[in-house]
Amino acid sequence: MIKLFVSDIDGTLMDKSKQIRKEDIDAIRLAHQQGVQICLASGRMHEEIKVIINILAVPCYAICQNGATIVGIDGTVIGASKFQTDLALSVQQITAPADLVTVICSAEGNYVQDRTSESERVGQRFLPPLIVNNQVVLDISKGMPVTKFSIYGEVPLLEQMLGTLDQQLGGRVTASFSDPDGIDVMPGGVDKGAAVESLMQLLGIRREETACIGDSFNDLAMFRSCSRSFAMSHAHGAVLKTATHQADTVDQAIIYLLAV
Repeated sequence: MIKLFVSDIDGTLMDKSKQIRKEDIDAIRLAHQQGVQICLASGRMHEEIKVIINILAVPCYAICQNGATIVGIDGTVIGASKFQTDLALSVQQITAPADLVTVICSAEGNYVQDRTSESERVGQRFLPPLIVNNQVVLDISKGMPVTKFSIYGEVPLLEQMLGTLDQQLGGRVTASFSDPDGIDVMPGGVDKGAAVESLMQLLGIRREETACIGDSFNDLAMFRSCSRSFAMSHAHGAVLKTATHQADTVDQAIIYLLAV
């Protein structure tokens, strides 16, 4: 039987309307009642993930901002990573074209440099509003801690951006699609998979006792870290191929796992 179940949020546990199915909530509660530790892994900040935890009404670990921060069930930070200042400035310069929206993420909030119609549109997907800060680049240069960059725009431009980041920064960053129209950029070696492995080590749980579910490319590292991985059936073909299982819903995966 599994001892740790890790779920992605957007596109997995929560739909595009920010709703969570009652059946999924009930299944997570059942797993918890049967002794399974629950963890939510997302690109979102902890303040956003706490909203989901309150809805579930179950103690949950949280892997925030695609692995940049790990938070315990008591709300204590048990692991954290951030960009070095020079690397954050390099990423900001590379991802700054006007035809893309760059969101700069820190533990204190998510920032955009300017308010535009496109940044307003992107901001609707975040639970706390985006913070407009015209001096954010200066603040970064002064040491503002940056945990993640999220860049939104047309897919061809984002694919080109991934190539540019790899060419110019290589292994110094980890970058992948996290939304159909968005990529996330973290410090090198920081991803959901590394965070899950850190949490397993902390809890004394083996890989064979861990399962996860997700729907996007930023979940692939997590899939590789767990013995059983479920890709949502609507996921991209490459994501489906990487997972060991497929599921239409979170509760479908949990019911299967509790039965084996």
